[in-house]
Parts: sequence; C-alpha cells; structure tokens
Amino acid sequence: MVRQRPLRAALAGVLTAGLCLLGSATGAQTAQAADFPGNPTTKEGYTLDFQEEFDGTTLDTNKWLPYYLPHWTSTRENAKARYTLSNGVLTERLDPDTPAWNSKYDGTVKISSIQTYNKDWWHRFNSAMPNDHHEPDFNGYSTQYGYFETRARMSNVGGGGHQALWLVGTRDTTSTSANSEIDFIETFFSKPDTWRIAAYGWGDPEFLGSWSLSESPVPSGQPTQEYHVYGMEWTPTELKFYYDNQLYKTINDAPNMPMGMILGLYTDAGSGQHNDVWPKTWSVDYLRVWKKNGGYPTSYERFKNRQTGQYMHIQSRTGNVQYGSVPSTDLTSQWSRETYDGRYRYKNRATGEYMHTEGATGNVQYGAVPTTYWSSQWTEETVDGRIRFRNRQTGQYMHTENSTGLVQYGAVPSTYWSSQWTREPAS
Repeated sequence: MVRQRPLRAALAGVLTAGLCLLGSATGAQTAQAADFPGNPTTKEGYTLDFQEEFDGTTLDTNKWLPYYLPHWTSTRENAKARYTLSNGVLTERLDPDTPAWNSKYDGTVKISSIQTYNKDWWHRFNSAMPNDHHEPDFNGYSTQYGYFETRARMSNVGGGGHQALWLVGTRDTTSTSANSEIDFIETFFSKPDTWRIAAYGWGDPEFLGSWSLSESPVPSGQPTQEYHVYGMEWTPTELKFYYDNQLYKTINDAPNMPMGMILGLYTDAGSGQHNDVWPKTWSVDYLRVWKKNGGYPTSYERFKNRQTGQYMHIQSRTGNVQYGSVPSTDLTSQWSRETYDGRYRYKNRATGEYMHTEGATGNVQYGAVPTTYWSSQWTEETVDGRIRFRNRQTGQYMHTENSTGLVQYGAVPSTYWSSQWTREPAS
C-alpha cells in the first residue's frame, strides 16, 4: 500500500438463498446466498506451501506476529493487533479506544495488524524515522514467487480507512530498507465496491521506480456484504490478480526477492480520516500460498560496476572473478542468486560455480564451495540506488578500486563508485 496495506475454483451451480454451511474447504462460517465459495486446498499444477485456515480460537504465533512493525514505535502495546478467531474466520478490529500506533512519526494512524515477518529497520516508510528499539527477528513465513489466495469480506463502515493484505521484501536488512512492496489488497472503506491494488520498489533497482496504482470496481457482487476470493500470481516477470478466479489486473513487472506478508486494518492514513462508526472490522476466511510444480524459471543477471561501466565475468577461467566489456550473451557474465541463511550465493551460469573469498587473496574467486561456507555468502546493501556486495566471512565489499581487471574485496567507503554495482537482466 502507499504505506499501510490491505487483502476456494468456483463450485458448480448457484448457492440457494438463505443460510447454508460451505463445508470444510471454506471454513465453518455461515454463508449468505451471494457469497463466492472458497476454493479447495488442492490446485492443479501447484503444491500448497503455506496454509492458514484460522481454525481454533488462538492465533498461530509460529506463523504470525500479532504486532505491526513494532521496532518503529516506542510504545509496543500500541502496535498490538485486536482480533477474534471464531468459526474458522479471523476478524480484525479497530475500536474507539484503539491508540495511535506511532504518534510521533505517523500521527493519528490506528492499526490492527498481524504479519509473518519482522526485522529491525524493516519497511522504513518515513526516512526520518529511527529504529526505536531492537525487536527479535521473526520469520513465520517469507517466500519468493507463488500463487497467493485469500477469501474475505470487506469492512462496511464507510469513512476513512482501509483493509490490506500486502507483501514487503526482506533482502535489504540495512537502515535504507530498499525492499519492494506489493499491496495485494488495499481497499478503502469509502469505496466499498472497488478493489485497490498498488506496488512500488522503494529503491529496489529491479522493481517499479514509481507507484503502480489500480482502483476499479469489482466485476460482480458486494464485497462488504459477501465473501469473495482474491488471488495473486507472482512470477519472476509479472503480477496477475484474480477476482473470484477470473483475471482482473496485470502488472508487467515483479519483485525478485523474498517477501513477508502483512494483514491488517488501518485508519487516518492515506485512506483518510475515520468516521465514528465502531468497531471497524473485516473478516478473513483463509490465506494460502501455492508453488508451481517444477518451480519458476531461473532468472540470471549481470552486475555492472559504476566506476568502470564494465561487467563481472569469468571468461578467462582463472579462478578469479574479472570485470570487462563482455557481450550480454556471454554466459560467463551471467549469475543467478540463491538464498541461504538470510544471505545470497551467486552462481555462474556457464560453470555452476559460486563467488567466494575462501582463499583470502583479496580477489573475489569462484569455485565449488559448500553452501555453509561463510566465504560464499553475501548481503546486498543499497547506496544511491545501487548495490554493494558484502561478504559474510570478511565483512568487506566487492570493488574495482585498483583497476586490476579482477574484482577485489576490501573496506572501501560506501561513497566509492568502485564498490557500487547495478543489476541488469541477462538475455
């Protein structure tokens, strides 16, 4: 969302009027005649990767942190979610006495929200805002790519505010927090028959440099009176959104980093000043993520140095990573990223070998090093819209400062162009 964010194949036939139970695939809540039925938990060509049916009476705290970005606020309890679990439905709630979650940096904004991921500095939507205090890292679920689906009924209170199901990237763990955002649902209370979708890169050089916003009427039904199914297919190249299993919207770009999910209710933010109708609630039947069988195509990238304008490669096969003016079709200049222990390993397309610092030579090497070796693990830090690669073993950064033709590593300042790189998609 613009900072706050919103959220089973249709069964054959028409549901009869009156009350009926949808059955185990949908949760146990009572259905109205116009409710769209939930999809089964199986999806052809996919495997279920995350499943939350909101059964029972307590939230699964192995999956969910019931606080909204608590590291930003000095009063942690103000960030605590208010909700109930009943008959297989999560109902999030804002009450008249719900406090502003972070009055110093977010005014009167009230939030009741749960999330599957948290880390200090995560989602720094206000650049003036300091990380107030340390919070333990939490990762109930984060992932890259998949088919996301929820069945929900929107709030019917009017006025300012919105409900949201959104995703935030986890790659940049620095104070810059240059992580992409997808607002799968960010629908305003004042526009009850619409579905608002948004996305932004927040400095991620691989994703949207400006907001992509869509706010259109839904094709059918009354989302505040009935349950409907909202889907999102996230692939390496695009985002497709589905309403009751029918394609609704496409964004021709996609983040390429793991992301965590946030599910919440918000007032007094970009969606406007609240009215005095309380409580404000929305109801979520389930939230699921499937992965495509066979996985997603590996995406390869080329790394271009800011100082030299040249690309990393291993064309001469010397055991050292070089840089030079190699053609974009040269497989030795193409790399894929693999995630391990919250960091990245870079695998060369031509040889299948990984960048590392194992030999302690001052030059970045490549070879068949084990996954667990810190020498082959890197973090990415964003500076001036570019990337600095930091090695886990040495704590030092890739650079071209000495103009040797070999990619080196050392304690170079963040302002040195020699240590700044951009990623370009490989052909």
